[in-house]
Amino acid sequence: MNEKVHSVVVVYHDETKKIENTNLKGQILLFIPKKLVIERKGTLFGDMKETYDPLDKIYDEIKKIRKNYNADHKFHFSSISGEKWTKYNQAEKELIEMAVDALKSERNNVFSNPLFCKMAIIFYPMTHLNSYGGDKKEKELRYHETLLRMLLKGAVHYLYDKNHSVEILKIISDGGPYHRKLSEDRILWRLIDDLIRPLRDYVKISPTSEIVHQSSQHKDFKEDTEEYIHANMLQLADMLLGSVIHSCYKGIKIANKKPKIGEEVVDKRGIISFPVKEMIDKRKRGSNFEYSSHYKSFSLSKAEIINGEWVFENIMAKEIEIIPDGRQITLI
Repeated sequence: MNEKVHSVVVVYHDETKKIENTNLKGQILLFIPKKLVIERKGTLFGDMKETYDPLDKIYDEIKKIRKNYNADHKFHFSSISGEKWTKYNQAEKELIEMAVDALKSERNNVFSNPLFCKMAIIFYPMTHLNSYGGDKKEKELRYHETLLRMLLKGAVHYLYDKNHSVEILKIISDGGPYHRKLSEDRILWRLIDDLIRPLRDYVKISPTSEIVHQSSQHKDFKEDTEEYIHANMLQLADMLLGSVIHSCYKGIKIANKKPKIGEEVVDKRGIISFPVKEMIDKRKRGSNFEYSSHYKSFSLSKAEIINGEWVFENIMAKEIEIIPDGRQITLI
């Protein structure tokens, strides 16, 4: 059977402050299809075409989780604290389980059909800002824009391919702009205008694409409005980024626990992060990772300038090569 997939995506962007005990910051891009088209040729029933809206399906699941636990709070990883397991923590755990399932390309548990969501994260030190013009704020913002552009291009080229094409509708960034908004010219249109290293044929940026700054506090908007839905997706991106960071700390041993409401726990963030830890640990399979339902659904990278040139480390490839027995995968 020959299968081709086309995703028309909204990209949700979030970034960290300086990561504790490091000199690194991080950015995440969460690709959620607003329209997914799957074409299958040569099936027992002939050629088939299926179209649906994964973003809508994810929003429905988030609403169920909120309703089940009366969890109207903002999902924010850094706000997770305390030693007593609460209904809010259970909602956060199920939110992460749902997100990990949404990243699958097959064999789903939460969703009846694969949603083909994608996640790309990059970590980098705040150095070499003097390569950019302007005052300190402008230098920092241009540096962030450069990293965001490189993350976007690297992600669409790695996570998609000739059998799974992608079109970017818009990028929605968490929070208000800095002293100015992120530049579409530097991030989106420079990718299109790059004649030396053009975007590959299976990647398209919509001519009406834009970068939108929006609050991730869903209570700022009326329920079920477009902004309300986007706010929930930005919270999802925040929770995934926090879970990845927590999963990659050296010395952290995350176990699969199912505490009861009111139970005392040692590492809430670890319990909530476990599905993400389990997903990224699939890299330990080496070449067999290719057969995982999470293959090419996420990427983790580190970037820095060395001798005046950008150097990128694909954390997955690096760690499989350096630690072939896979007993420990660490980033930070």
